Amino acid sequence: MREFELERNFFKDFRSKCMKIQNREIVNEFVKAIEHLLKEYDTSIYENRFIAGGVIEYIFIALLKALGFNASHLGEKDKRTDIAVEYGGNELKFSIKTNFTGKGDIRLINKLGKGSKIFWDEPTIFLISGLGIVYADSRFLGDRTIDKGDAIVINVNSIKIFSDENSDYKVNLEIPVKSEISPSFHTASFDIAKSVLERSNSKILIKYLS
Repeated sequence: MREFELERNFFKDFRSKCMKIQNREIVNEFVKAIEHLLKEYDTSIYENRFIAGGVIEYIFIALLKALGFNASHLGEKDKRTDIAVEYGGNELKFSIKTNFTGKGDIRLINKLGKGSKIFWDEPTIFLISGLGIVYADSRFLGDRTIDKGDAIVINVNSIKIFSDENSDYKVNLEIPVKSEISPSFHTASFDIAKSVLERSNSKILIKYLS
């Protein structure tokens, strides 16, 4: 089983930088961006749910870069991890998982079939409303995962208990709870369609976009 020593050290370094007074504006911008995203694109709308996940990955990478880390997006290259970070002369890969209700299960892995033998082995960074940013891996919480047939999941409460007992792996942030935000019924595909028409210098079709 993997030891995850480098990934854990990276997160501790990330946490330390987040807590520095001179980086407060950077971290506040990150939180505001998440709040704005949830307000503009209600994730209870099916298509927004998946697009918002990708948007958050890019915003998180921007946070890492602003704090001095060299990070990149892997979403188009890797099915099990989302971002890469250069650290200690190594490329570390992480999965990013979110939960904006502060309760319930988080899907770690979607399984192809009920008979599939798949295990959670990706170092994971969780963004959870009412909690903040938490690092965990299978050595920490592997025994708290649940195989539900079509997916491997972990309950938010298990992550909360772990982070309360292991503060080095939690960044306390006031990530808003989705139910406390008045969302719009905006869809991401509309904004993309509008952007495509604008960039293609549409003069007719853009008038009919609604």
